[in-house]
Amino acid sequence: MTLKVGILFNYPTKPLRGESLDYLAEAEVLDQVQAVQEALRKLGLQHYEIPLKGDVEEVIKILKEHKPDIVVNLSEGFLGDSSLEMHVPAILEMLGIPYTGSRPLTLGLCQDKGLAKAILRANNIPTPKYQVMSRADVLRRGLKFPLFVKPLREDASIGITRGSFVRNMEELRSQVEYVNSVYGQPALVEEYISGREFNVSILGNEEPIVLPISEIIFEFEGEPKIVDYAAKWLKDSEEYAKTKPICPAKIDEKLRVAVERTALKAYRALGCRDYARVDIRLKEDVGKPYVLEVNPNPDISPEAGFVRSLRAAGITFEEFVRRILGFALKRAGKNVPWSS
Repeated sequence: MTLKVGILFNYPTKPLRGESLDYLAEAEVLDQVQAVQEALRKLGLQHYEIPLKGDVEEVIKILKEHKPDIVVNLSEGFLGDSSLEMHVPAILEMLGIPYTGSRPLTLGLCQDKGLAKAILRANNIPTPKYQVMSRADVLRRGLKFPLFVKPLREDASIGITRGSFVRNMEELRSQVEYVNSVYGQPALVEEYISGREFNVSILGNEEPIVLPISEIIFEFEGEPKIVDYAAKWLKDSEEYAKTKPICPAKIDEKLRVAVERTALKAYRALGCRDYARVDIRLKEDVGKPYVLEVNPNPDISPEAGFVRSLRAAGITFEEFVRRILGFALKRAGKNVPWSS
């Protein structure tokens, strides 16, 4: 059997909202495409790019003409609109094309951080107390400063700066208004947790495995200790220089088990599939892991946290691609042209 693999991705374009610098996060998808292409070459699999550009009808036409056996879904939105991410795999489902990664519902739930946190809380999974704000007026009783403010429906640290850390109502109003006006959406306001931060990468479905945990080391003297947009994308910035990932993290066995258990519960509660990354903060006064975000279909570019954990686990990138292709083929009831 000759497997035909399509690589579907959103072609970088200027985001519809936000700051001009947010384009850097959009362009990062090309690094993922290149990495997947190289892995498919090493696996000896026929492949071709399917960029999402200006016309969804053209994409559907390409899919129907080429008839890929499977698609590696790297799409993070459409035409600069990240809120359309969930619709891309929905098109693949309607066309009957198997694809890697999470289903539309999971992508939609995780993109709305308020809904994701409500599901976590319903499943007794610790997550910081929060409130969704379309304007900064009344702060919910029991929500205590300092607080952390970010766009409700963005990822890749878009819309997050050191100013996202707020200590009083004046700062809160200013930051909520910034998110509302610049990003055109509500703000997620949550209690800031001061403590160690872990990225937990998970691979698999029925019996998912937790890859070596990565810790973010912050070299700032005071608060906030956060992974803001500059820390993630602006390599010449102080924030980038003082935010350093270490994998595997130096943690004792008891803490490792607690972090892994919490991450797996979050992965399952939100219906993640194939691979995902769960971001966790350790609340220092009680030693309890709190889930900050669940990221289905996370960044898999060579320098991303997920790939860092793969390397620490001794799993090559081509082996990772082979596995997620196998997951998708099995779901579709198709033969996997290699041994598991």
